[in-house]
Amino acid sequence: MKNLTIVAALAAVVWWGNVGAAVTIGGPAGGLWAHQGDGGRGFNIDIQGDTMIVTTFVFTQTGEPIWYLSSGTYDHKTGLFRSSYDSYSNGQCFGCPPNQPMVHSAAAGQMSIQFHDNQSATLTTPSGPLQITKFNYGFPSPTAVLYGEWALSLNVLGLVSGDWLVFDHPYTATDGTVYAAGHTDDSLNHVALGTYAASLARWIVVVQSSGDFVHTYQLNMDDHRAIGGGWVLHSNQTPTGNGSPTFGARILYKSELVALTANPAASSSTASMDQDLLRVDAKDKSAIIGASDIDKAKDALAEYAARQ
Repeated sequence: MKNLTIVAALAAVVWWGNVGAAVTIGGPAGGLWAHQGDGGRGFNIDIQGDTMIVTTFVFTQTGEPIWYLSSGTYDHKTGLFRSSYDSYSNGQCFGCPPNQPMVHSAAAGQMSIQFHDNQSATLTTPSGPLQITKFNYGFPSPTAVLYGEWALSLNVLGLVSGDWLVFDHPYTATDGTVYAAGHTDDSLNHVALGTYAASLARWIVVVQSSGDFVHTYQLNMDDHRAIGGGWVLHSNQTPTGNGSPTFGARILYKSELVALTANPAASSSTASMDQDLLRVDAKDKSAIIGASDIDKAKDALAEYAARQ
């Protein structure tokens, strides 16, 4: 229980508090990063445990391509990575026998990356600081990130619940908002909607649970994980406070989905669990940022459910 409480407190501070220092949970998003508007220049960031490797793809002043490898320790507490721009020469070619290349340490000087969150950072370069973000190349819109299957888990004071959600088609509400639509993994009768709320810079997901309960999530996401807050409430209730710490992970991409055979609605035990979660939830009744977006999503959920 103590460990769960620590995780819950950490999640609440990181995502909902006013955090001055750079902090990430689970490390920054891996993959390609870039400076907005750049052409042909980028950075591949990979992390395993506390070890980070950054590959920089750039050009010389004469237009020749060159790459640098930077490796070292990533500080999860401060979000800081320090290393050097190392270059390599006389290495192995395609079809050539193994050959260890010559290492030119700090060929382009020292470097550091200060991460502001899991998807944005400031990189030092020989010509000055550069703002970089995780590069999106596979999704036409932020809402499209939701398509596929996700497992969301929320911790309500040590009582853990959540949803496995399948988003497989779009739904346009009467107000014009476009949602990723779908259902829970166990039943086509429990519908779900999700969308990216630009005013919040977060994703909102609403799920129709058993009885008149609705699970509501407000999340920061990349293409593989989600971190934020969640609420288990009656459909006529509006979320307040920070919500309960919520973590999520992608299970499948949309192209991997297999059609679900219609199942009956989940048993009443689900509603009983929702009632327990509602009973033990935190008593923070302060107004939530984005309440109007959540209410709009819940209205769309009821509208969508009525059309199924």
